[in-house]
Amino acid sequence: MDIPNNIKFLLKNKSFCTMATCGENKPYLSLMNFTYVETKNKIILSSRINSKKYSNIQKNKNISLLISSISDGLSATFLGTAVTMEDKEGDNYREMHLKKNNMPQFIIGDNIGLIIFSIEEIILSDKEDQVKYID
Repeated sequence: MDIPNNIKFLLKNKSFCTMATCGENKPYLSLMNFTYVETKNKIILSSRINSKKYSNIQKNKNISLLISSISDGLSATFLGTAVTMEDKEGDNYREMHLKKNNMPQFIIGDNIGLIIFSIEEIILSDKEDQVKYID
């Protein structure tokens, strides 16, 4: 997927997103810090392994993320799939995530797993209420 520059700007310059998961047919929202890996079109997130969102992802890999910039009048909804990682295989992702966010309490620990989100579709909305689909 070729991601437009204005969306890359959001991904590179924002630190927080809202993540939507679903478990037992009930939606669940979480405020998350994230790291964009441009070379792979992936987004790194982290969570406690015993959290509802982590459990939801293990049962249903389809999630969405919302990233907004009020000052730019831009909002992007990312649709895709996520996998969870709890062991050493995610160490490189964990290091990148820590470097960007510098919030070790949310990234490092025995009870903290990684969520690796693959961007599959983007819905872009601007301050003029123009909606564009990118896949």
